[in-house]
Amino acid sequence: MRDFIQFWAKFFFIMLIALGAVFLLFAVDFAYILTFFSVFTIVFVIRLVQAIIQTNRHYDDLEKAEKEKARVNYVIIK
Repeated sequence: MRDFIQFWAKFFFIMLIALGAVFLLFAVDFAYILTFFSVFTIVFVIRLVQAIIQTNRHYDDLEKAEKEKARVNYVIIK
């Protein structure tokens, strides 16, 4: 999970710098620049939250499976 977040954070900032530089070459209004960065950031944060939620669910399922596997079935012998 940590490697995943580091990869996408690095990718996000590289793309932000590259696309931002290209966009700023042609932009003349601050509102366009602000809108571009806002949309890019919102999409990144939404995808990051989805990845974290999905990973947490996966670990919860693994933990549940471990508990089921570790459960001891008692047999009463008379």
